[in-house]
Amino acid sequence: MPADSVPADSAPRSDHEPGSGGSGGNGHNASTGSNGSNSGDGSGQSGEASTYWGVQAKVFVTVPVMTLLGGDAPGELEGYGPIDPETARKLAGHAPSFTRILTHPFTGARLGADATTYRVPQDLKDAVRVRDGTCRHPGCNRLAVFCELDHTTPWSQGGTTSYGNLASLCKRHHMFKTEGYWHYQQPDPGTIIAISPLGETYLTTADPPPAPPPDIPPPF
Repeated sequence: MPADSVPADSAPRSDHEPGSGGSGGNGHNASTGSNGSNSGDGSGQSGEASTYWGVQAKVFVTVPVMTLLGGDAPGELEGYGPIDPETARKLAGHAPSFTRILTHPFTGARLGADATTYRVPQDLKDAVRVRDGTCRHPGCNRLAVFCELDHTTPWSQGGTTSYGNLASLCKRHHMFKTEGYWHYQQPDPGTIIAISPLGETYLTTADPPPAPPPDIPPPF
């Protein structure tokens, strides 16, 4: 089963400099991301604090949920790398909000993204394309790596950016869907029902992911 994770945003600021801090999370992980801003006009007069036009930034830190509960697994600062558990907990502690994200239990790839995010993160793109293999339109064998990712339930109609609402469609068949000629449903992740202009339905399923290796006891 996919794990749950939580990202968060925080915005620590100083009086004279714009700053940011925060968190984002995934899977059995919690994460922190931050943003902050500060703006103003410098006066140049003595006794008055100078201010500057602000800059807005957001930083993402992924933290395993168990680390937040006192575990010793490291967090990860995006663009930097692993950070120690204590620093990760401090960043998470200053985050005013969290966003839940699902991750693949074995690979750690994100299976769901923030419901307010339309853009698909790279690791989720990879997970969907590996699952699909080819364009999911019936009979099309264009490799998924050359396809576009489509929100099965359109974003404008409440569709989410998630493993169970994304499918690979080549540019031609994606256009057919966008223009309303073909319709698609995805009752389960990777199971696609395509509905033709004449109302005929075609069911396709993706190959199941490989099972985890069995636990083999040591010989001694």
